[in-house]
Amino acid sequence: MAINIKKGQRVNLSSANNRVSGVIVGLGWDSAAEGSATVDCDLSAIICDLKGKAQDVIYFGKMRSVNDALVYTGDSQTGEGSGDNERIYINFTKIPQDVGRFVISSNIYDAKAKRQHFGMINNAFVRIVNWKTGEEMLRFNLTDNYSGMSGIIVAEIYHTGIGWDFMPLGKAVQEASRLQSIVKLYQ
Repeated sequence: MAINIKKGQRVNLSSANNRVSGVIVGLGWDSAAEGSATVDCDLSAIICDLKGKAQDVIYFGKMRSVNDALVYTGDSQTGEGSGDNERIYINFTKIPQDVGRFVISSNIYDAKAKRQHFGMINNAFVRIVNWKTGEEMLRFNLTDNYSGMSGIIVAEIYHTGIGWDFMPLGKAVQEASRLQSIVKLYQ
């Protein structure tokens, strides 16, 4: 049974009881843009070392990490359809020991040029699914007022020494038309 979580709430993903070897991070949204304009939200995972510094980024432009520990499955440019519009698979058994966390973020592609922002989408969420069972473990609804913002640092998945925890952040980034704007925060 999925848990709806709020900012700052920590959830263990890989305790001895859960024995979760991997998860799917799913992003879903519906465009509320006027007319025929669609809003292209992109999901990404910034791979950080033990000190929290960015080492790699997985997104539509780089779909696989070293030894396929993280795999991005495809770019939805419209948000159409129900469920996840974009997904990243994380295989905990393949994560190198020098990785301490993953920063899960979303930005609106080319937002500045298109004059778009997160106030132009509805029903946005990120969810974590056990990739072996398909069971939704938790969901973080992006319900804050993100009008005028083109990026969101959604959550962190970080290593605790004995497993992996998920913590939603929902931190807005005003100008993130390009993913690099968010990555720079971790360099």
